[in-house]
Amino acid sequence: MLTDSSEDIRLLAYGMLDNKEKFINEAIHRQSKHLDACVTDGPERAEAARVLADLYWELVYQELAQGDLRTHALQRSLDYTLEALRLAPEEAALHLRHGRLLQSLGDPTAARQAYERALALGMPKTRVVPYLAEVTYDMRHYGETHRLMRELGQWRSLPRLRPVIDYWNRT
Repeated sequence: MLTDSSEDIRLLAYGMLDNKEKFINEAIHRQSKHLDACVTDGPERAEAARVLADLYWELVYQELAQGDLRTHALQRSLDYTLEALRLAPEEAALHLRHGRLLQSLGDPTAARQAYERALALGMPKTRVVPYLAEVTYDMRHYGETHRLMRELGQWRSLPRLRPVIDYWNRT
């Protein structure tokens, strides 16, 4: 809609994006206050940090943050993910998020370690291996990338990745 030739459609699209961004920023503000109110470490503080990490990630995922603002949102999400991991170190989903953030911030080695930790904690392979394959590719470990893509090829539940899987399985 942002590229529509009609100015009315473009304005509507920008308005919708602006509303999404405001909604997320208001939720960040509320959740920050909630986190500040959690004076002791525990499950409530871990959950508040996780929600903040999710909200900052949502700004990036929805492409509402660009350039330096995107980097800031990624870093804030990483900070809150680390806080949540400090309080809940055995939560596999947090390690997956940690890996995604590290990869987005350009640290493939640390991202790989986070992905492997998520797998070790029981995160389903179908959720982790696509990111692990991407990070091994970024690290130029093409043999390992090929092996991971072959593993992905065995799963029929990944239709969006099928063209990439097929490419790697032909090589």
